[in-house]
Amino acid sequence: MKKLENNLSAGIMALPSFPLVLVTVSHNIMTAGAFHFYSFKPPSVMVGIMPDKYTYELMNEHNEFGINIPRADQIELVRTCGSVSGRQIDKYQKAGVTPFEAVEINSTLIKECPVNIECEVVHKVDFIGTHQWFVGKIKAVHIDDVYARDQALMFWIGEYRKVGKFLEKA
Repeated sequence: MKKLENNLSAGIMALPSFPLVLVTVSHNIMTAGAFHFYSFKPPSVMVGIMPDKYTYELMNEHNEFGINIPRADQIELVRTCGSVSGRQIDKYQKAGVTPFEAVEINSTLIKECPVNIECEVVHKVDFIGTHQWFVGKIKAVHIDDVYARDQALMFWIGEYRKVGKFLEKA
């Protein structure tokens, strides 16, 4: 039996894990758990960034970003990039990862991540909340030959997770 929940955030907490991504803008890296697919045509994704973050400032300045998908075994990379501000430190150096130049945007991407998606900001969701959402039209994609989606790192409510097992085709 279902009960009417008084705590409206319970609806959000009932959602499954989300992919954890590393957002790159210019030469900065930010760990983001607020990320989602937006559209197939045109291919687009969206990322939520808190207005007090350095990356928020860079997103508004450059109107482009990279999405770098870490593998489940790259938790330390994610932790490092989420624990310090890019205002004071070069996160590529601190995390020990290699920057490489994007081909369609003026930003660096993370070589060690198996998937890199270059995006141009095409819309900013104008809604007052904890995060400002940026919709990015995909301009280029780089995927390692040996990458499989079940290698992606997931995150929800303070827990790192790996994608679950396959059940059946739809």
